[in-house]
Amino acid sequence: MAITLMQYWQQECDLHEAARTVGQRDLASAQAALVTAKAKLDADISALQKIVNDVAANRAKLATVSVPSEVTALNNAIRDQIISQHAMQGVILDGQETVASVQADADDAAAAVKRTTDRLAEYNAGLAAEKDASQQRQLLKAKLAASPFDTIQDDAKAARTGASATDAKGQIDANFPAPLQAIAGKRHATRSARLAQLRQALVDAETALGATLADTSGLSGDAAEKATDFRHAEQALRDYATTAGKRYESAVAVLADLQAKKKDPKLPDVLTKQEKLDVAANAARTAAQGKAEPIDAARKAVYGAQDALDAKIVTQIDTDVDKVATDAALKTARDAIVTKANALKSAQDALVASGDRKVLDEWEAVVQDPAWQALIDYFGAMATLSELEATKPADLVSALDKAEDAYATALADAAKGRRRSDALTGVLALRKNRVEAASAAFSARLFSAVRGDSF
Repeated sequence: MAITLMQYWQQECDLHEAARTVGQRDLASAQAALVTAKAKLDADISALQKIVNDVAANRAKLATVSVPSEVTALNNAIRDQIISQHAMQGVILDGQETVASVQADADDAAAAVKRTTDRLAEYNAGLAAEKDASQQRQLLKAKLAASPFDTIQDDAKAARTGASATDAKGQIDANFPAPLQAIAGKRHATRSARLAQLRQALVDAETALGATLADTSGLSGDAAEKATDFRHAEQALRDYATTAGKRYESAVAVLADLQAKKKDPKLPDVLTKQEKLDVAANAARTAAQGKAEPIDAARKAVYGAQDALDAKIVTQIDTDVDKVATDAALKTARDAIVTKANALKSAQDALVASGDRKVLDEWEAVVQDPAWQALIDYFGAMATLSELEATKPADLVSALDKAEDAYATALADAAKGRRRSDALTGVLALRKNRVEAASAAFSARLFSAVRGDSF
């Protein structure tokens, strides 16, 4: 059965509240039994002292009588008193054993009450924090079920394929020659993808750490792994809920602005008329752009090699962490980065040596920074709309619910394991106290038992 984090924290609070109630009852019972046992022991010690005094008195009287019958009677009385004395000594040893046992029970109950009280405080704090966190998650989920998120996928598709996008593309085409757009678009895609790759590499490392903890740290490690998965799912939903609407509006605004420029000649264009003439493509420029494109491909190859090394490092850590520095496959992956980096450098040097870099630089210098920003905004707007079109908000909610269930279940299992550990710790302490008490009394107890003082 699925369980939420709120239910988990409440369940633990209820369990520890009940355990504390039982512990307090056991403690009160043990303390009462201890008072009774100590009172009985004190009474038995007093009774023993009276017998000792009576024996001493009869021995003193024995020294003053000479009549055989009186001597016999006193000896018999002393014998009976000594028997009673030995029996009472056995009773006292029994009483001391009882006091020690009940004291151990009281100590155990007191420790259990303290332990459950501390745990209860911990879980009450967790429940209070989870109430706020759960409320925030519910608000985010509700937000994704309402406007604009309930239609954002269709809206993004309509914006990406509609008249506004068509006019925006026409306006970009009217200002930027196709070859210049092409190389700029590749650069934009490569750099944007790299940031996404680095973010994913971070997520992968966190996931790998969680998996290792699950493998090496038992139930608590499994909970740590599920906590990582839950945090990723929660962050994905939170990021989407807090940014998707604004990103959609921004993307639509970019397209609308370009559309307006296309339809209204009075509005300032991306490039001036002279800049459009100056930026027009020619054979040399087109050739230079074509020769520059391999540089972008070489850069992507370097990034790919770095990603491959990152993945292999995580795999090798899991396989044998002690060989990360010496593993042959990792050395090959590191060498591959150097090879790809050298290829990138060679491509860059070749472009410079051929003079095509100068041609390309002079061509790109025609476009002023605001115009480049307009092109970047256009690329970003189209990428944003494609991403929003492909992202189903309900899937983010479902992923979070699934991750929460797995995390709460793992926490419950770990908490039960800790309760078992706590219980066994209490049993260990109780039995240790019993052994120590029995060991301290063993010699006297053994002598008394052998002498027959008690059965």
